[in-house]
Amino acid sequence: MSGGGGGWRYFGSREIREARAWAEAGGIAVHRNIWRSRGRPTCHLLARDETALLVAARSLGCSDRWIQRTRTLHFDLVEIYLERALARCRAGVPAASR
Repeated sequence: MSGGGGGWRYFGSREIREARAWAEAGGIAVHRNIWRSRGRPTCHLLARDETALLVAARSLGCSDRWIQRTRTLHFDLVEIYLERALARCRAGVPAASR
């Protein structure tokens, strides 16, 4: 697979390695989570570093305090925030866009 940096991209639940590689290369990865939140689908938002992740999350309307500092730094996306992220993936929005 080619590197990230090309913008926002959706990855299925079994594509975590690809999603991480895309994010590490400078892209914004929206990775389908196998867990559901109150019956709703969820995704993880991934980026190269915390700064890039915060910029991407803010562009969706997420609050900085929602960041998840686990083994993989990410945001959990649900409802309108997930819809916005998926729209960016479909539109091929460049990673640096706000």
